[in-house]
Amino acid sequence: MYRSDASMLDIEYGRWVEEQHWLVCELRVAVQEHLPENELRLLVDNCLAHYDQIMNFMSIVSKMSSTYTYRYNFF
Repeated sequence: MYRSDASMLDIEYGRWVEEQHWLVCELRVAVQEHLPENELRLLVDNCLAHYDQIMNFMSIVSKMSSTYTYRYNFF
């Protein structure tokens, strides 16, 4: 894998982590405010869809290099 590929992966993963943080914070606030179930469901669905994005990302990364699969392991 080229150095530019690794940098691109680092940037994309960093963006995902930052967005995930904001989604989880938003969800926590919604739970604390006791929002209606339908609004909570939308927030949860957004979090799950975002999590699906990282799974797709991990799939692509693992096909590129097994080394990077371990680097981005967040489980």
